[in-house]
Amino acid sequence: MLERACVVVLVAGLAAAQVVFPKDEAGAASSDGPGEKSLPIFFPREAKQPEVPCTTYEGKQGSCRLLLKCATFYAEIAQLSRSPCTINEHQQGVCCPATEAPVTDVGGLISKQPVPQAAVQVPDIKFTEINNACEMGIQAVDQQDQFEAFLVQNKVVAKKGSSMAQHGMLFQTTEEVVKKGKDASKNIAASVILMKQFKLSKEQGGFALPQFGIQNTVIQDTCPEEPICPDTKYRVMNATCNNRRNKSWGQAETAFQRILPPAYDDGLNAPRSKTKSGNPLPSPRAISSEVIIDRDNLYDNFTLLIMQWGQFLDHDITHTPLTKVINNSTGEMEDITCCNRGAFRDASTLHQACMPIDIPETDAFYSKHNQRCMDFARSLPAPRPACNLGAREQMNQITAFLDASNVYGSSVKESNELRAFSGGLLKENNAQQHLLPPDSSSCQDATKTMHCFKAGDSRVNEQPQLAVMHTLWMRQHNRLARELSAINPGWTDEILFQEARRIVAAQMQHITYNEYLPIVLGSKFMVAFGLVPRESGYAPGYREDIDPSINNVFATAAFRYGHTLISGSMKSFSKFGTLEQDLKLSENQFSPFALYRPGGFDALLRGVTKQPSQKFDHFFSEQLTNHLFPAKMPDGGFSPFGMDLVALNIQRGRDHGLPDYNQWRKICGLPLATTFQDLTDVIDLDVIQHLQALYEDVNDIDIFIGGISERPMEGSLLGHTFLCIVGDQFARLRLGDRFFYENGGLESSFREEQLDEIRRTSLARIMCDNSDVEMMQPLVFIRAHLLNKRVPCASDKDIPKVSLQPWRNEPVWA
Repeated sequence: MLERACVVVLVAGLAAAQVVFPKDEAGAASSDGPGEKSLPIFFPREAKQPEVPCTTYEGKQGSCRLLLKCATFYAEIAQLSRSPCTINEHQQGVCCPATEAPVTDVGGLISKQPVPQAAVQVPDIKFTEINNACEMGIQAVDQQDQFEAFLVQNKVVAKKGSSMAQHGMLFQTTEEVVKKGKDASKNIAASVILMKQFKLSKEQGGFALPQFGIQNTVIQDTCPEEPICPDTKYRVMNATCNNRRNKSWGQAETAFQRILPPAYDDGLNAPRSKTKSGNPLPSPRAISSEVIIDRDNLYDNFTLLIMQWGQFLDHDITHTPLTKVINNSTGEMEDITCCNRGAFRDASTLHQACMPIDIPETDAFYSKHNQRCMDFARSLPAPRPACNLGAREQMNQITAFLDASNVYGSSVKESNELRAFSGGLLKENNAQQHLLPPDSSSCQDATKTMHCFKAGDSRVNEQPQLAVMHTLWMRQHNRLARELSAINPGWTDEILFQEARRIVAAQMQHITYNEYLPIVLGSKFMVAFGLVPRESGYAPGYREDIDPSINNVFATAAFRYGHTLISGSMKSFSKFGTLEQDLKLSENQFSPFALYRPGGFDALLRGVTKQPSQKFDHFFSEQLTNHLFPAKMPDGGFSPFGMDLVALNIQRGRDHGLPDYNQWRKICGLPLATTFQDLTDVIDLDVIQHLQALYEDVNDIDIFIGGISERPMEGSLLGHTFLCIVGDQFARLRLGDRFFYENGGLESSFREEQLDEIRRTSLARIMCDNSDVEMMQPLVFIRAHLLNKRVPCASDKDIPKVSLQPWRNEPVWA
């Protein structure tokens, strides 16, 4: 079904005009100043006004609307500007043509589960043989535990402040998750033992072994437990029972799903490391240094917010834990290390999860620093959902849904640590700055007076602009809770918290599908698969047969497309439009202290809506390829080198056993390439020449490199293959989410008048309402200019405000 669907949309091409906007003049339309935002303000629900009919410059019939209510697809702004019209005596708009109906079945994009290409013979394995293998698997994990204790005791772990330790801060986890990883390791060990014992082929390991369960064996306690579904209209914090028939779909701490079967070297566990001819694949660092170019290649129209929302969104739906060791004396998680002062560590102290990246001795950058080895630890394995034997899977330790888990956490424990338990509010650090609560255990500045922050996702402190997004949505929750309390004074803390959380998740979904995805996927794709939000009423859609769990390739490769959009610096601006700070990325990772400066939050918020985004391409800042997470030096400075994000992404794909790029071309409707020249349909010739110099065969190309090498599809940010994979995932998240905000007829559904208000949400309004920024462009993913000029936040003429009056006397669940 996926292949057919992608052929329908992608092979035909996504036709939409590209528009280029002149660069914004610094401060030209800004007069921001401090504003009073502490008191709740209520806006009566407007009576629905009849729409003013109009005719576009192309002669199509439409309705006169605000640009923000029409320009779902930003590539169409140039055309819309040619059709101005008058809404009323106070408002000018554009003639908005009617939205086209979906051209195909909205479920057509959803891919099938992995199946073998040919019949696979099932071996005759007895229960006693399976149980014996499981016993040996337990022994293998026990031996690994002893070895880890040896490593900790001898301090063969990543040193605090090192690049590997900094990188590990992105992958914080819990003892419960580590335990599940240990349980999964027992299964993997048993599967590998049986594969060797019965001399099984790769295909038998991948498709025959899973026909044998581990129930009634010595490791049956590692099987996932059947959840109990509560009777509530609110989402369960860990997303259990979103689907009442398949209760673990999308649940936190479960395995990613796959579109294609894994391509492990041994069919079960060994990372993809060999070419089709059996030789070693090229070093990820060699690929990065050859294919990736350090150059600014900026969009003329898109702001840095397109990258920042993508990262914030990613941290709501994917988080893969790394293998870590537990220090039994302190109870802390320690990161394993695979390199020793830039060289490969001796095998006697090498953790089995080590996959260090080889740095060629001819490397133009790292050779100057005598580095031949880059640290890399494998992702923690996940228990197999069906309680059966089989290949290694990886874990998503947060919920898969767009449920604002980055604001609230993915468990009751995490949520409770963030709640004030008064008035439905989330904790803040103080009454003046309204920042996130401090978390001194994560990081603090040199003076130990400024601490890192605590939020629903542990990656909040990765860089300052990400911390800004987390702060913004914490403030939005508290704003909603206060307003709901004022109109429903009898509501308890729990009801206020859950209702505000319910609205926040709906607003984040609306922004994602109404403002962000149309840029990323393009109008043709969004329309074809029914992903465009409705103008009114409920949208048909929820399907119990669709698994919305995150696909491994989406989390590990395709949605990492956003790494190409990252800038090497983050700018902040004063209310007069002057540059206040230009923060180098490598020096501000896990140092979000710019938010503590007076006006620092607002200055960074202006920056993310003014600074242009880098383009989707194979150009990366050297801050990412040479200086990612540089080690912190004793004098407070930084090491002259760090890690390489591109090399890490390539290695992560091999760790997860992602098939080669050519296989993804095929499933996304492109012809299977037989030579490098066949790639010219989607990749420029000069890039192909670099790929051909590195890879022996066209079937060896890693999916991340192949995906970012493709030319963007017309009207979309992404190339053909990543568009197919990313589009598939967001179709799943729309169709497979029982709590999706546009669904009707369910106990969790919003009433239509409430849905009308949620559809008035825009990211511009969220920013206006929760900051002291007084001017904002209505379309914040687009740089301010002409039709999208900055307007006063105080007015709802151009940036509509949301009323909570439809929530007065809302039926609640105790």
